[in-house]
Order: sequence, then structure tokens, then C-alpha cells
Amino acid sequence: MAQSKESVLLKISGESLSGKGEFGISRPPLESMVREIRMAREALDLHLVIVIGGGNILRGTNIKNSVFQEDTAVADYMGMLATMINCLCFRKILTQHGIESRVLSAIRCDNVCEPYHYEVALSHLEKGRVVILAGGSGMPNLSTDMTMVMRAKELGIPVVLKGTKVDGIYTENPTNNSSAVFIPQISHDDYLALDLKIVDFEAVGFARRHKMAIRVFNFFGEGNLKRVLVGKNIGSVIGGIQE
Repeated sequence: MAQSKESVLLKISGESLSGKGEFGISRPPLESMVREIRMAREALDLHLVIVIGGGNILRGTNIKNSVFQEDTAVADYMGMLATMINCLCFRKILTQHGIESRVLSAIRCDNVCEPYHYEVALSHLEKGRVVILAGGSGMPNLSTDMTMVMRAKELGIPVVLKGTKVDGIYTENPTNNSSAVFIPQISHDDYLALDLKIVDFEAVGFARRHKMAIRVFNFFGEGNLKRVLVGKNIGSVIGGIQE
């Protein structure tokens, strides 16, 4: 698709919607993220697609292990419904800030959102709306990180961002280990070899095959989204290195 605007896909983890150490949805982090989006849109001519996870409500892995065991597809569909709850809430906050948006879902729930189709998504973008993608990929056994890279490829979006609560990629979880070392840039191959966790393994493999770079950054640093989009070296990049 030929576009004069810059097209960006932003993945937000479900955990980012909850307060520190909390579960569910908390308004302060939502307000913070929407302010970042508004600031970026005011400064830049932007087509924005958002993918939101569901881990603040339900983590499929935990349910699989503790409840369903062999019948893992049910847990995955429950996780998709959790993303829909988050997306509807996020759209409401965007609306309150004067930002027009639409929720498109990979699983049908026509009373509350539109079914996802790539042409519908592109049409909304052309009309200046933020597109929020719910329901993951609509298929079990695929993470919302996989949805992030799959939809970016499908929609022809060159800029893939994952907004988190940490500053980027570390050798270990910096929240749990103060000696974790920050990694500003890493190849897809090295990321996979080190078995790092902040972006899903299969999603990085997909990005490698399609020569896509993924930037991981702290979405809660004031002005960080705008800084990333104007080319400031914020966060960490997976890819963009000769492999």
C-alpha cells in the first residue's frame, strides 16, 4: 500500500495495563500510554496499529498448566477474549482523549467490535483512525507477539515496536536481577541462541525470516514513543544487523 504517512505497529503487553504488582486494569497506566500516543500523533503524520496482550487478565500458559493440561486450545481462546477486554477499554480511553479508533477482532464478536480483515484495517488507517487489534491471531498456539509480526507483515507496516515497562532487552529480567546487562542491539540469531524472553521465540523467528526489526522500549518513559518514531536511539533492537 502506498502511504504518505509513516505506518507503525505498536504491541503493548497486557501487564502494562495493570498497576505495579497488580492484576486486571488500572486507569493510571492507561492514561499514561494514551498521552504518549496523543503526543506522538500531534507531532507526526502517523498511521498507528496497536496489538494488546491479555496477560493482566489471564495468562494462557498458567491456565494450560494448572487447569486444562491436554486441552490447551481452550486456554488460548480464553486468552484471546482477555485481549478483547483490554482493547475495548483502551479504545474507551482513546475516545476520552479525542482520538478516534476502531477495535478489529480476529474472533467474531460483532456486538462489540468489527471482524478483522486487512482491507478494513487499511481503510480505517486511511481515515486517520487508530486500529486496535483484538483476539490475537484468532488461532490457538500463537502468542500476541506472533500477531504483532504477522499483522505488520500483512499490513505492510515497516516499523514494529514493543512497548514494555522496562528500558529494553537485558540478559536477564532486570526487575528480578539488578546485575542484568542491557543489550542495545542484537541479531535475530543471537536473540534466539540466548533464549531471551521479552519477545516470543516464534515471533523473532518469523521476523528473521521476513527481515523485520523489532524495537523494544519503555513505553512509560515520558515522550519515549515520540522519540523512537523520530529516530532517537531508545530501547533495544532485534535485527537490523547483517545475519
